[in-house]
Amino acid sequence: MDPITILAAATAAYNGVKKAVELGREVSDIYGQLGQWAGHIGDLKTCIDGIEKNDAKPKLFKALTFEKSETAEAFDVFAAKQKMKEMEDEIFHMFMYGDLCHLGIDGYREFKQMRKDIHDKRQKMVLEQIKMRKDFIYNIKMGTVITVTAILCVLIIWGTIEIIAGNGKQEDAKVTTKKL
Repeated sequence: MDPITILAAATAAYNGVKKAVELGREVSDIYGQLGQWAGHIGDLKTCIDGIEKNDAKPKLFKALTFEKSETAEAFDVFAAKQKMKEMEDEIFHMFMYGDLCHLGIDGYREFKQMRKDIHDKRQKMVLEQIKMRKDFIYNIKMGTVITVTAILCVLIIWGTIEIIAGNGKQEDAKVTTKKL
């Protein structure tokens, strides 16, 4: 997805947070809304990182096409970063001075720590998945090499036995013809 679409979802979740706070909902409801918002912000950061790093490797025979110009894409990323910073600043303000001040700085720190922990956990899962894929491919390659080697050894042994057995039959045939 593009950053503007993800930003729209994050803004909607953020507006839900603001509305929940204004209506004086339970802290668990507010945290649920914050969780949705944080999920969209995480998606937005991932999208922006992907655009900035441009890790996508083009296919060998696929024609390269781009949906937007470099300028349009840069403006989208810039706008998303600015809006994301504004939302994070406003949430910090809610915790420190606004309707969530009863949670205080400790609530905000807990929220940030939970978000960091989830991010670290997901990064670890991604790295483990990459390692498992590499191990799987390595095991497939080694299994193939071992299987081919075993088949070649069996064929060589079988061929050797056939040659030896064939020479023995020829010698028996020579002895039989000499006796006649």
